Amino acid sequence: MNALQNALIVDGSGARTEAHHVVSTTDWDEMYSWSDRIYMPYEVRPTGPAQAPDARMYASRIGSSILSRFSYNIPVHIQDWSRQEDLAIVLTTIRGSARHWIDSRKPADTGVGEAFLVDTSRTDYWVDFDPHHLQVNVTLPHELLARLYERWFGEPPRDDLWLRKLRFGGAGSAWLALMEYASRCMAEFPEQMAGGPLGRHVEEAIGMHLLMQWVGAGGGASTLPDAGPGIAPRSVREAEHYMVRHARQAPTVSEVAAAAGVSVRTLSAAFRRFRGMTVQDFLREERLKGVRADLLAAGPQGCVRTIAAQWGYCSMGLFAANYRRRFGELPSASLQGYRRSWKI
Repeated sequence: MNALQNALIVDGSGARTEAHHVVSTTDWDEMYSWSDRIYMPYEVRPTGPAQAPDARMYASRIGSSILSRFSYNIPVHIQDWSRQEDLAIVLTTIRGSARHWIDSRKPADTGVGEAFLVDTSRTDYWVDFDPHHLQVNVTLPHELLARLYERWFGEPPRDDLWLRKLRFGGAGSAWLALMEYASRCMAEFPEQMAGGPLGRHVEEAIGMHLLMQWVGAGGGASTLPDAGPGIAPRSVREAEHYMVRHARQAPTVSEVAAAAGVSVRTLSAAFRRFRGMTVQDFLREERLKGVRADLLAAGPQGCVRTIAAQWGYCSMGLFAANYRRRFGELPSASLQGYRRSWKI
């Protein structure tokens, strides 16, 4: 939970940062102005005696989505979330507690580490926060989730999917680990998270995790079809060609599947059946081979970090470990090997 407790308030070195700070205010109008811009319009009021908020808000982009951190530091009730913004939101409780209303008589309470998912563009939503609350949330465009569903499952989502309001997560959950990872990436690589391949991959991972929560709440998705024996279908070959051409941009699996004209499920099953590997395995191999070729072709001014970044790698430690496991040497050794031959 340390990464989430420090989400958006520390940088990659662990030092305090104001890079993601949006507002600290005791003025309701200023708070509304912030929420209208970052989230969506909604109605919030104190519960109990009327009092001013001590609101603290932080936010930054993960691709087209928003990672945010907020607290009012007074007990509040929130309702009337705007449907016109066409957004879904997942709220993760970091401190205190929240009571989310599935309907007017059925609450779902979230404690530390638990999350609540709702598509506010498709259904009503109310929530109560206690005075000690602290939330780290992700707000995602509904259209992003709908496109992602169709790419992965090969068919449009049913309308009732978006009506489900769900509590999930908790200590040791995959969701908490994913949010901690996203927060660490935001601290270390904020620019990549806003507009680079890392942000696209993290956003897709978050979106797919949420879709699986929705699908699971409805009894699960249909099973994958058996691809059957024979020659690899055209979709596999087209996906391979696409990944070879675009490996430098580190496309997501759903982008690869869209280029091949099939769903992610269909493409993944075909790769396992006909190639004995995953789509990610193939792309990882192409990217590593591309980096190696560039390292071996680099001049005396070549830099491992620069070349790796050109192939979409952000974490040098993880990249170096994968490179060494694949080629039996560190990337710096490949670069130095070229330099030695260049001097001869």
